[in-house]
Amino acid sequence: MKNGERSTMTRLKAVLQPLSRVIALFLLALVITLLNPNFLKAANIINVLRQAAPQIIMATGMTCVLLTGGIDLSVGSVMTLASVVTAYFLTQKPGLPWPIAVLAGLGVGACAGLINGLIVAKVKLQPPLATYGMLWIARGLSFAIMGASPFFGFPTGFRYLGRGVWAGLPLPIWIMAFVVVLIFLLLQFTITGREIYAVGANPKAAQASGIKNNRVILVAYVLSGLLAACAGLLLTARMNAVDQNLGEPYLLPAIASPVMGGTSMYGGEGTVGGSVVGALIMVVLLNGMNLLNLSSLWQQFALGIVVVLAVWFDVSMKRRTN
Repeated sequence: MKNGERSTMTRLKAVLQPLSRVIALFLLALVITLLNPNFLKAANIINVLRQAAPQIIMATGMTCVLLTGGIDLSVGSVMTLASVVTAYFLTQKPGLPWPIAVLAGLGVGACAGLINGLIVAKVKLQPPLATYGMLWIARGLSFAIMGASPFFGFPTGFRYLGRGVWAGLPLPIWIMAFVVVLIFLLLQFTITGREIYAVGANPKAAQASGIKNNRVILVAYVLSGLLAACAGLLLTARMNAVDQNLGEPYLLPAIASPVMGGTSMYGGEGTVGGSVVGALIMVVLLNGMNLLNLSSLWQQFALGIVVVLAVWFDVSMKRRTN
């Protein structure tokens, strides 16, 4: 194959690869609709987006970390800890305005991310080990603060974050859209965003070009912790309760969503849009199986198969491109 033809094929695959995920999402929705027309009802679509909001927000933060070549295994526990801290102030300090409790929860998430980033950037501990340690620290703190009884019964203003409706759509969808747009703009149109890609693609070259790798890594992990906390607060407000296992089911989907969306676990490659599509594929699949009354055991099995196939397809496409 000539160089010109090879270059054309490479560009064509670069366009078709992201598009293939959108097509996969469309085909999945089409199959579910054929099996159960209720899927396309407006109420169900809104429900899907509302359910996907916490996962998409967490996946957006995880995308930033994966782009640097790292990973954050603590997001589920940080999500729980931030929610527990917020719930503690809401229920045990009733005179405190609820926005202060929200800021405390978000601050906890950002601090956890900062600690993760410092351990990875300064101590040079591998990201899986550093964040796995934070997983247990955050989980232990959640148990220590809460004890044996869950927190529940929150102020109306706080619950509006999870149950409120604005312009016909649930507020979590608006918050999710805001986060996605904000991180998209950060990654695509700012110096920090370009530095995140550069550090993940080639850390030594980035360092040689004057980029402060440690600062970039800190930013990525702080964003991951902050957005995990944000997702936890939305879920807590919607449920009107929080327990020590709130964030545990969200860890693997938060990692799988960006990977399914084309974000490389080796760093330097991926987009926020891809992560959103990856998350929607997972949530749409689960919603469709619920509409079809499939057993929860089979739901987990099917979801695992889809994740494996999606990652395998992505890796195969990249190998052919290279």
